[in-house]
Amino acid sequence: MTETIRAPQQKRSRDSLQRVLVAGAQLFEDRGFELLTIQQVSERSGVSVGAIYSRFGNKESLVREIHRHAMRQIHEMNVLLAPGDWTDIPPKELVRETVRRASELFRVHRDLLRASMHLGAMDEVVSSRGSEGSQQAADAFKSLLVGELDGKLAHDDPDLAVDLCWRMIYSTLARQVMYGPTFESSRMIEWDDLVHELGSACTAYLLKD
Repeated sequence: MTETIRAPQQKRSRDSLQRVLVAGAQLFEDRGFELLTIQQVSERSGVSVGAIYSRFGNKESLVREIHRHAMRQIHEMNVLLAPGDWTDIPPKELVRETVRRASELFRVHRDLLRASMHLGAMDEVVSSRGSEGSQQAADAFKSLLVGELDGKLAHDDPDLAVDLCWRMIYSTLARQVMYGPTFESSRMIEWDDLVHELGSACTAYLLKD
């Protein structure tokens, strides 16, 4: 993804840009794209409206850059799925823990993801960036499980099986983030219970008896 704004050279300008992006991300979470205004970003960041327009040109470019900044925060959480000292964890617990860690990406940033997903339905740049972020998380998820459970996965195509588990986790949690816990079904399932059941489903599907 190419940069959409000029990279500031002076420290003062870099600091101002950072304040704008942090303030914008907070407002983006709180209000979404439609209600966010440059005036609000200016007031919260302490950067003048004129300076923001000079840097970004219009609200669309500002929001796209705010989204880029916010996505970096989410991508940093992929470290939860990095390979490590998993050797002493039984396979079933390893799958459950990996699912739980993956779910943290959605729980911690649920407000930001909700705003991003709604905006992505209208903005192909935001949608493409969101897809790229999901694919990066999927790669981390698959690399961890396929690598740690080599020879213990029941499916003839381990990469496919783990990929399907990721798709199930992503689709289920993304829908809950966007629309709440009773959109598809009237039965209320608390977040932790839902994550636990997703772990059980993945465990049953992935592992040999």
